Amino acid sequence: MVAFLFQGELDDLERVKAYCEQGIPVVVMEGCGGLGDVLSAAISDSAEMDGNRLRSSIDQKLHKTFPTLKNSEYGSVDTINLVLDILTLSHGDRHALLLSVVNCRLIDTFASLNSAVLKSAINSSSARASPELFASFLMLAVKCNKPDVATSMLLARPPWCNMELPVQAFEMALILPGREKFVDFYLLQQFPVRKYLSHLKLLKLFREAKDRQFFPEHVWEGILRYSLTQPIQPEFIVADLNKLISKLTGIRDYIDVYELSASAFGENTSVDVSTAERKAMNALLVFAALFNRPNLVKVLIKYSSEPLLQALFAESLYHGLYRNVSHFAMSEVLQFTCNQFAQIATDLLDKAVTVSPIRGHGILTRRFPDFNNKTPLEIAYDTNNKQFVAHTNVQSWLDQYYFNFVKVKGAWDNLKLFLSAIFIFPMYIWLSFPRLRKVPPVPSRDDIPSQDGVFRPKSAQDAEKILAKVQRIQAGEQAADRSTEVVPRPPFMEMLRAVWAAPAVRFYTWHMFYWMFLILICVDIMLPPCRFIGVDIAVFVLTISMWCEIVLRTVYDMQRFRRVHWVERSYDLISQTVFNILFFLYRIAPYRYDHPFAGRVILAFGIVYYCYRVWGWFYYMDKTIGPLIRVTVQMFRLDLSRWIVLIAPFLISTSLIFMGVINPDWPATGDDWRHAFYRGIFNLFGAFNNELEYTPACENPGTKVSPNSYLPSAPNGNRWIHKNRTGLADGQPDYRCWSGDYNNYNCATISFWSYFFVIQYYVFLKLGMGNMLTAFYVTRNIAAARQGPAVWKYHRCRIILDYATRTSLPPPFYALGYIYKMIRYCMKPKGSKGSHLSSGVATTGGNDSGDSFTYWKGLALEYFRGKEMQENMANMPRQQLDMLTGIQDDLTVLSKKLAAADRKILDVEESTKQTGVFMQDTAGHVMHKKQATLAEIAQPWPHKLARTSLYPGTTVARTFIPNDKVDWKEPLDDYRPEQFDGKSAKDKIAGSADDRPRSRKNSDISRKDSALNLQHVGGYNRADSRISDAVPLPSWITTSDKVPVDYSVNEYGLPLNPFGRTGLQGRGSLQRLGPNHKVFFAITNRQGDGFRFIVHQVPPKNISLLPQSVVGNEETEYGVACLILDAFLFDSNSLSGRDQDFSDIRSLQSMYDAVEKQVKGRLSSIIENFDRKPISLREVYRGYCDSPLNTDNAWLEVVVFQLSLPAFGIDRFTSYKWRVYSSDAGLPDFDAAIVRQLATEYSL
Repeated sequence: MVAFLFQGELDDLERVKAYCEQGIPVVVMEGCGGLGDVLSAAISDSAEMDGNRLRSSIDQKLHKTFPTLKNSEYGSVDTINLVLDILTLSHGDRHALLLSVVNCRLIDTFASLNSAVLKSAINSSSARASPELFASFLMLAVKCNKPDVATSMLLARPPWCNMELPVQAFEMALILPGREKFVDFYLLQQFPVRKYLSHLKLLKLFREAKDRQFFPEHVWEGILRYSLTQPIQPEFIVADLNKLISKLTGIRDYIDVYELSASAFGENTSVDVSTAERKAMNALLVFAALFNRPNLVKVLIKYSSEPLLQALFAESLYHGLYRNVSHFAMSEVLQFTCNQFAQIATDLLDKAVTVSPIRGHGILTRRFPDFNNKTPLEIAYDTNNKQFVAHTNVQSWLDQYYFNFVKVKGAWDNLKLFLSAIFIFPMYIWLSFPRLRKVPPVPSRDDIPSQDGVFRPKSAQDAEKILAKVQRIQAGEQAADRSTEVVPRPPFMEMLRAVWAAPAVRFYTWHMFYWMFLILICVDIMLPPCRFIGVDIAVFVLTISMWCEIVLRTVYDMQRFRRVHWVERSYDLISQTVFNILFFLYRIAPYRYDHPFAGRVILAFGIVYYCYRVWGWFYYMDKTIGPLIRVTVQMFRLDLSRWIVLIAPFLISTSLIFMGVINPDWPATGDDWRHAFYRGIFNLFGAFNNELEYTPACENPGTKVSPNSYLPSAPNGNRWIHKNRTGLADGQPDYRCWSGDYNNYNCATISFWSYFFVIQYYVFLKLGMGNMLTAFYVTRNIAAARQGPAVWKYHRCRIILDYATRTSLPPPFYALGYIYKMIRYCMKPKGSKGSHLSSGVATTGGNDSGDSFTYWKGLALEYFRGKEMQENMANMPRQQLDMLTGIQDDLTVLSKKLAAADRKILDVEESTKQTGVFMQDTAGHVMHKKQATLAEIAQPWPHKLARTSLYPGTTVARTFIPNDKVDWKEPLDDYRPEQFDGKSAKDKIAGSADDRPRSRKNSDISRKDSALNLQHVGGYNRADSRISDAVPLPSWITTSDKVPVDYSVNEYGLPLNPFGRTGLQGRGSLQRLGPNHKVFFAITNRQGDGFRFIVHQVPPKNISLLPQSVVGNEETEYGVACLILDAFLFDSNSLSGRDQDFSDIRSLQSMYDAVEKQVKGRLSSIIENFDRKPISLREVYRGYCDSPLNTDNAWLEVVVFQLSLPAFGIDRFTSYKWRVYSSDAGLPDFDAAIVRQLATEYSL
């Protein structure tokens, strides 16, 4: 169990501590915030800081992450102590770490957490390590495919590294794809594969392998033809698997099921350990290849004792797979993989030859029992591995092998070797035999007498020789040691056998014999068939001997499991068999005189066949002609056949058209088809120039057809008799319908259509298709130019290997040699059959000693480690590029952040500048506001309070508007201010005390609704109120001439503020779009020399304001003023307290009457003689009000009334108070401006 801490609160500390106390590892996610960052920082600091510094660091991190801890000193101390306790618990054991940190920024997917979970579990379990726990963790690492974690945390760290590797993890690594690194580590630790892999385990691997796409679809169903629903039975391992391998590679009985199981169960005593291990690795390689796991195949080759053979075998497996897989894309992938293993085999051979030429070249002639006693060269040849065969080292070895390792002095080496084989004596002059020299054996330790490590001579004579040599050296006679020792020549019979066993001698002997045979058969066809029966018999004997040689060579190759080119071999066998039978019947049999021409034709076919075969049998060996012959063969076999398919429709149609149009009356006797055939075919190579020529003989009167000559009623004199080509009557009736112009069908009917069809034939078929064939040949030549040398080297290897296995007897006696070799092969014991190539010379370096085993295994390890280093070096630029790309991205992000910061700094500077200007304006306004009138303060130009930011009660910022851009007539590009139509807790207008729920319904409509429903009627916006009985409110803004201002609307139909832009769109916190009306009621009186006014203290903060309220629907400003007065008289915070109805008051005079009635009715009963005292009422101001609540589409309009009353006292417990005017302190700007103007007027 592993716990994760993602972010987390303070309460989670107790849970983390409980997990640590129970020994459960906890993975702390760093960089995600919360408690995880606190613990990750504490874990990091605990390794560097002491106790006090660590407590201080944790305290700072806690206060930064959880600011509430600053208010609780004891809670902070307890939290720090709890964090320290967790750190102590996590480091309780030096081997066990319960806390691990993972950076959230480095986790791209949830699967990336597997490493963190695995590391945390392993760290927490180090104190209780056991083999069972080690196996569990290793299998978990294999399942999660985390080889780096397994290597660093288990396989290379005590106490886990001292435990035995579990077999279950190795099996899981084979079953799951992509686990090659685990298999690599197991094989590096010399894991005994032979003890694991039985036939049942191999069956389990095939059944339970998780990559179930390639093998079931392409192998099980595609090649073996089984159904996908059919399970894999044990018979597949016992029988079908070897058949499949044989089909793919041509190697039979590759896997011995009995030996596998006997080695796994420890019962196989007949096979040594290295052989059993090799066979188990071979079986695993087959499994990996059939499931298309090339990386696993490379790992198995890396630790194989025969890496070169295994690489070639893997190449042959993939070669067979891509040739048998029908899926085109998969076939291309398999072919690419096949080329990879061919390259590996070539590189291994190249490295082997570089390090040890004897071992490198010696392995090419060594036969391996696991591969049907084939050599590596034969395996590469059988699988068409041109890349390996055409390699320089292989070709250089083939050059030596072609001469059977006989050295020829000087030039003309082929001719000198052949002449030495014929005349014998020249080999003493031109040839040397380095392979036949007897190397003196190296003395063993027993042959060297020694005592106490000192060399002791055997006799006194040896001692004298040594002393004499020492004396010569001391005397300066070192030249005696440098004297050349004469090496004696090998025995005569060994030299003669080596010369005649050379493939070059066999090739040229057969070549010379073949040309003599061709001369004989060509002479035979020129002689009369009745007089030279002996020549026919000689030809027959030679052809029979060649046929026997092919048959015996085919049988011999099949016995040795060598590749047989059945198409070519069948062509030779069938051709020679048919020729020999027919030649005997028509040239040698007693009744041959009855068919002399047939016998000559058969002999002609034989000459054609045997002359054409010179190309394939001899000319391939020439370095100049060989590649050209290969290209020419491909041209005829591929391009010419395709070209014939293309021209077939044109050729057939034109041949028949010629007969039907040019000679329309040719009799249908079969000769017309023959004539059409040869005319169409031979026109391909040469035109018949007389096709449409003018023939005078056809224009005779008897030849021209008269209009009525074909009618039955025509007179006999005008009748003509239809004749055939010989001039005889063909028996046609005289009324036969003739199509042509002549009664002689040999005369060509010349017309427009004759010219048309002849011209189209020459243009389309001869000109177009002929050039197309040339284009085919040119394309083939260009394509084959890259592969031509490799293909020629491959076929040259084929010829050399073929002649190396032939008998040394000269023709026509080589059939006897094959019979002798097959008898010897059948009589040999099974284990000794074919240890080397039959070259006649025993090769060296092909032993199976422990030294060779160690050499090739070390060579493979060195090669693959070098490849891994190259891949790492190749990936390093990419990794560096990724790193640089990441740094560049970070720099780009940082530059963007810096640019944004620069813009913000510029904005701050601009805002500061504008704020300074605004403060200066404000200071000037404050300095002059005492002298300004109420109208100047309410509607300044340009308005100032309406452009202040932020919007009251919100965090909405206005767009800055310069003074010269306030007017709507001034253009302002990209003016797109923010829109605000919301409400907040502070949206009440200017501290209005009116919260009555009557018909004062706020409208909350969007710009879209406003644009659809806005109606500008008489200067009033009716769209913002969704009350059916809404009453239009007139606009109170007028010009100096008291003319109402007609405000305009924008493209959305929204009203525009008459005083210009404000930097904010929408309704804001006002009740409606357009004008929003408000009433200020100043109640004043005189007391002595002072000026008093009523202020309303609005709860809950008791803000002092003049009595005021907004004008709602169905209300007038006069009625609202009466409601304000009523609330004052009866000390009410609500204008609806007494449900008074003043809706009918619509003028100042009617308002005065109502106010007088209200005041005197209320105060006359309280104040004596109050009803006799005079009161006055007037309108002080009406119009626009510069308010922070104004927007581009909604603004405040006010009306100010003054009511002068006689002096009277007010209860101190009420919310309305008398205040003596002395200063503007405690009142808003507009309220203070009203009082100041009234006080100024009072003083005047």
